Amino acid sequence: MNTQPVHHDVVHLVAAPNATPGGCSPGRTIPTVLCAQAIKHKLTPPGHVMLIGENSCESQARLLGLDWHSRLAPPLGNPTMLRRRIKRLTQNTSRVICWNDELAVLLKGNPAELDLISTSPTNAPAYVSKRITIRVFEQIDCDYWTDRGNNPTLDALLPPILDNLAQTNRSITRASVDIDDNTICIGVLADRPSDVDARELTFLLGLLNASGYTLTGVIPNTANHLAAARRHHRGLGSRFQFLIATDPITSLLPIFDALIHPCFDGSGSSMLIERMCENAEVPVLRLKHSGRAGLSRAPGVAGPIIEHLDELIQSSKSSHPEPTHAQQLKNFHPLRLPR
Repeated sequence: MNTQPVHHDVVHLVAAPNATPGGCSPGRTIPTVLCAQAIKHKLTPPGHVMLIGENSCESQARLLGLDWHSRLAPPLGNPTMLRRRIKRLTQNTSRVICWNDELAVLLKGNPAELDLISTSPTNAPAYVSKRITIRVFEQIDCDYWTDRGNNPTLDALLPPILDNLAQTNRSITRASVDIDDNTICIGVLADRPSDVDARELTFLLGLLNASGYTLTGVIPNTANHLAAARRHHRGLGSRFQFLIATDPITSLLPIFDALIHPCFDGSGSSMLIERMCENAEVPVLRLKHSGRAGLSRAPGVAGPIIEHLDELIQSSKSSHPEPTHAQQLKNFHPLRLPR
């Protein structure tokens, strides 16, 4: 951890997702990717990158392409408790760029020039100073900040840098992670992977499998209710593969036939993560976790997915033999099956 003031003209504050199941973290995927790519493509001054989060977020930051110079762990996962320390560490800095709305509280009282790259304004503190320059990517976020009395700017410069990432990930194939090409691979993604409910998706996969599809489901390893998902999977007699991804879902896009996005809210965060999927030619289905249309609330929710899968595959795919028990227990890299 840093204990001395940072002697750089620019400091970047960014929180990457937590890699520990059940951990408390302000980290998200999109801010991390945007910061990494903006520096790489010289669309923002490089400066000093300060990673906010516990040590497990370092692996996720690295996998998302971010290089950093120092890391600070917020006590109890609460960034507010780092505010005085950040102010002291950046006292010689002329500009602080904050990439996570959750970290905007760290800008309070800082005399430097302040920028907030806002992708999920509902996660920002109740009050954000009007002297902070706010950049957003969707009109809905612009309206949100305007209603709060701030003066945001719609940014069209940063989103295109995500378009090149699909080509970078082309080297990842199903064969490289031992997923059979004759199975339909469905995953679930969210800007904050811990927002994913593994139990809900497992229910849906069981429903689709009962409809005749040979399936592989992929869940981020920080998803909620993983233990319940494993129990449900075992209770179904392991009729489909259920894999846990230790790498970010966005780095595995070429292996998927479809992705479910249960946390879509129209914000820049939601739109940008779907843009990454679109660039990789992976269809995204917006299905909520909760409510009458939730993943586990009604069998009817499988209807649109089944229609979509029918468009993706030939009818013969459903007649392929299901994975053997030995295959289901096989360890994959970077995926692994639950025990």
